Amino acid sequence: MGSVSEEQLRWNQLRKQSLLDEKPRDFYQVIKEQLGLHSTDYWTPYLSVWSRIGDYDAEKMFKSIDNGMQLVRTHAFRTTIHLMHTDNLSVILSATGPALFNAYRNDRYRKMDQLSDRQIEEMMNQVKKALKDGPLQTSELKKVVPEIGEHVRSALLMLMARGEVVRAKAKHARSNLTSYALLDRWVKGFKLEIVEEQEAISRVIQSHLERFGPASVNDIAWWLKQTKTTVKNVLAELDADVVKIETGGTERFMWREDLEVATSLEAPSEDLVWLLPYEDHFLKAFIDRTMFIDEDIQDRLFPADRRMFWPSNPDAEVKMPSKGIRTIGEVRPSIWLNGRVVGRWEIDDDGDLKRVVTSLYIKATRQQQSMVEQVRGRLEEFINSSLMPISS
Repeated sequence: MGSVSEEQLRWNQLRKQSLLDEKPRDFYQVIKEQLGLHSTDYWTPYLSVWSRIGDYDAEKMFKSIDNGMQLVRTHAFRTTIHLMHTDNLSVILSATGPALFNAYRNDRYRKMDQLSDRQIEEMMNQVKKALKDGPLQTSELKKVVPEIGEHVRSALLMLMARGEVVRAKAKHARSNLTSYALLDRWVKGFKLEIVEEQEAISRVIQSHLERFGPASVNDIAWWLKQTKTTVKNVLAELDADVVKIETGGTERFMWREDLEVATSLEAPSEDLVWLLPYEDHFLKAFIDRTMFIDEDIQDRLFPADRRMFWPSNPDAEVKMPSKGIRTIGEVRPSIWLNGRVVGRWEIDDDGDLKRVVTSLYIKATRQQQSMVEQVRGRLEEFINSSLMPISS
């Protein structure tokens, strides 16, 4: 690994997450640079942005999402919902769309595998025709095309995989009652440019290394939901520009130029604290998160037992059934101190005024505890003053 330390590599990853001094100018830049913000929970993108740039105009971000202004919410990495910038949309959907389409097309649970290709195409055409006059919710679509019945959801998923439909208007920033719209009508002036699948996959893997590296073959394959062979082939093509290193007993890859940056980094002279939200895209980019989270507290960040979810009993000792569940389970909101996860935070949703509550899993100094409290207070203020007004 030469003259670079694991600590320098980690600081460099955090630098690329805009968690150090280099701050993006606005939420558009954050979303574009990070490829996509995880959006299973509708508040997560807002909180991911806040973690990286501090206070900003959350209402403007909501209006941008709600009116198709450079931002689009649709399914992408690992079939989950992401908020993406339209500048990245063509290549990401070209890379993830075919696999998504096949997964939805052959869904046995929804009995899609029992339909012919002709029936599938006809079903999707009916949904597209129904959306020509504007966005509709799933319940509204079922009334417009009753002959499709319960297959409406599957048709929407396949159309999103093809980049023809996206999630559109919502009643408020936290509502899961989303409508759906035709992409070319929703985002004015935008035309999806389909990139050949293998080229798109290669470009997205390169972007993963740029944004998250160093990363292992397992990390990239898991994040993009591709085979390890596919990832290895792309890395082989990039051989001259990519360097292989070993950290924590694992072989990882990163851009050669990025390694040069990492070797020049010094640890900040003062303690740094961040609070990353539920399912933040950063930790979700890795299947192996031991570079950031000690093994003995991973159970509390990726709990398999819902009884451990806040606010019931966040400090309960719950034995994880298997390492596999730990690595792919939900990532709870995390407290970071000097580049590593040291605790967890949650939103106490009871009552009109939301409270941010924290649990530290290490012995922290009084000054470090005070810093966590300061960041906690700023986050609580942002939630109540900026998110709550657009969430009802």
